[in-house]
This record gives sequence, structure tokens and C-alpha cells, in this order.
Amino acid sequence: MQVQGVINGEYIKLFRKTTLPDGLPVIVNIRTKPSMPEENRNLIDKLCGSWKHDSSLESIFAEIGNVNSRILFNRNDSGFL
Repeated sequence: MQVQGVINGEYIKLFRKTTLPDGLPVIVNIRTKPSMPEENRNLIDKLCGSWKHDSSLESIFAEIGNVNSRILFNRNDSGFL
């Protein structure tokens, strides 16, 4: 028997009823459901925007910019570029 469901903590909520009695011991082999392209796109959009209001990143990006500027300045000064 194959039944789809969703995990909620340590429980699995089945999407349809079965004829199995409550309390019956079973062995569960879990496989994740392949996601559809639009689900992947929604997840990417959600994750990519999750840091946009994180003000702690401003100092990190500023430091990266400073390091990059120093590297470019040193290369220009020594004739690499």
C-alpha cells in the first residue's frame, strides 16, 4: 500500500483514509515528493528575499567592498591591470 501524507513533528498526516485499524504497528519508508517547477521557484523567491531586511548584513557587505577596493587598488598600483 502506498499513501501520501505530510510530516508534522513526529506524526504523519495521511491525505486519505486507509482500511488499517488504529494502533496497528507499521514500517514507514519515507521518500520526499518531487517538487514541481513552480514550487521550486516559490521556494527560491522566499529564501532569496529572506535576508533583505537584515541590517546586520550592511557592515558585512561594506567590509567586502573595502577588501575588493584594496585588492583592485593594489593591482592597479603594481601594474597588474
